[in-house]
Amino acid sequence: MRLERPSNQALVIFGASGDLTRRKILPALYNLFYDDCLPERFAVVGYARSGWDDDTFRKHARGAVEEFSRRELDEGKWKVFEELLHYVPGAFEEVDSFEQLAHRLAEFDRAHGTEGRRLYYCATPPSAFPSIVKRLAESGPQDQAAIVIEKPFGRDLESARELTAVIDEVFDESRIFRMDHYLGKETVQNILVFRFANSLFERAWSREAIDHIQITVAESIGVETRGSYYEESGAIRDILQNHLLQVLSFLAMEPPRSLEPDAIRDETTKLLSAVRPLDPREMVRGQYSAGVIDGERVPGYREEQDVAPDSEVETSVAVRAWIDNWRWSDVPIFMRTGKRLAHHATEIAVVFQRPPGYLFEGVGLPPPPSDHLVIRIAPTEGISFDFQAKKDGPGFEPEPERMNFSDGDPASTPDAYERLLHDAMIGDQTLFTRRDGVERAWELVEPILAEPGPVHLYPAGSWGPKEADELIAPREWHAGGSEEEESRHP
Repeated sequence: MRLERPSNQALVIFGASGDLTRRKILPALYNLFYDDCLPERFAVVGYARSGWDDDTFRKHARGAVEEFSRRELDEGKWKVFEELLHYVPGAFEEVDSFEQLAHRLAEFDRAHGTEGRRLYYCATPPSAFPSIVKRLAESGPQDQAAIVIEKPFGRDLESARELTAVIDEVFDESRIFRMDHYLGKETVQNILVFRFANSLFERAWSREAIDHIQITVAESIGVETRGSYYEESGAIRDILQNHLLQVLSFLAMEPPRSLEPDAIRDETTKLLSAVRPLDPREMVRGQYSAGVIDGERVPGYREEQDVAPDSEVETSVAVRAWIDNWRWSDVPIFMRTGKRLAHHATEIAVVFQRPPGYLFEGVGLPPPPSDHLVIRIAPTEGISFDFQAKKDGPGFEPEPERMNFSDGDPASTPDAYERLLHDAMIGDQTLFTRRDGVERAWELVEPILAEPGPVHLYPAGSWGPKEADELIAPREWHAGGSEEEESRHP
C-alpha cells in the first residue's frame, strides 16, 4: 500500500542544527521526497540559534543525508530537494525572530502554495517546548497548524500536566503529535497484525497459555555525550516510562473496534489503566561501572562527561509489572532496559507455560522447556517461534527448533521517523500517544520515582546487576542479540 500524499504545507523544525535533526529528521525527509511522499507544494524551514543562512543549512542537510540516509544521495533528486530547505536563525525566547519566521512562512504561502498550513516539529530539549508554544501564539493565529513534540513529555505527572496545559492554549488535542519513535518501528506495528490476523496466537494470548512476558530494550553503548541529560532523566524516565510501557500497551491490549486512530488509542490507554502502579519492591536499579570489552577498558558511568563522580542515577532498570484484568491476571511482565549491556537488542519474549513433564520423565528424559515467541524490534526486525520437535534417531527426545520471519532489507523499508513524519503531515494520530495515555504512564512510575531504592553497580558489557536475575527467579531472562543466538543470561 502506497503512502498517501499529504496536503500542501510548510514544516518548521525547531532545533534544526541539533543532533536529532541531523541523524533522523533530515534523512527521513529526503527519503520521503525520494518516494514522492511529500506534499506537492512544500517548504522546510529550519530554526535554531546557529547563525546560518539557507545555503549553510542545505550543506548541513546534504552531509546528514550522505551519512545517515538509508539510501545513497542521488544528485538529480538532491538538486530539487535542497530547494525546499530554508533557514531562520533565532532563539526560542526571541519575539522578533518568531515574527521573522512568520514573515518567511507567509512568503512561502505565496511563492510555494503552502496554503497557510504548518507542521511545527520541536526537535529541542523539553525545557524549550513551553517557550516555543508561547512565541508561536504571539506570532499569529495557529488554526491551520499542528505540533510534534518528542518524548519525554515532562519529568513527572505534574510537569506533564503543566506542559499539556501550555500546549492546549494554542493547539487542539487533535493537532498535538506526541512522538515516541518506537511506535513507528515496523515490527511494533506488526504486533497488531500478528495478534489479530492469526486466530491460533490470539486464542493463546492470555493467562491460559502464557507463563510470563519479557520486554528488553538493551544498548551496548554508554551515555556517550548525553551525560548531563542522563543525570536528569535516568533509565526510568528515558526508556521505561515511555518506550517500554507503550510497547506493552500494543502487546497486551484488547482488540480495537476498528483500525481508526482513536479506536486503537482507546485500547492502549485502557490497557495502561489496568497496569498496577509499579512497586519499588519489584524493581532493581543498576549503574554501569568500568569494564573490559573486546580487550579494551571502557569507563564507568561516573567517569563519563558531565556526570557527577558520586552519581546515584540509574543507567539500567528491571521491573516486574502486573496487569489487573481478566486476560492477564497473575501473568508477570518483566521489563528491563540499560546502557552498556552485553548486546544491542530490543525484543519481546512471550514465554508459554511448560507442558506436563510426566510423559517424558517416564522414559528417563527431562521435561521439555517452554516454547517461546520472540518479537525482534532492533537491531534486526522479525518474529521467531521456538518449539520442540523430536531429535533425529531412535526414541522420543525433544530438541528445540525455530521458525523465523525476517522483515527483510532495512534499506528498502521506511524507518520510524519516515512513517511518523508522514503520519503527522496527514494528521493520522494512530502511532502517537494521547494525553490520557501519557498521564497514565507517569502515574505508573510515580511510586518508583518517589522510592527509587539503591543503585547496584554492574560491569560494562554484562547483562546488568545480578539482583535483576533474582527479580525473575526461578525464570531466566531471554538473552538479547541476534536471532541465531541460543544463549541464556548466565
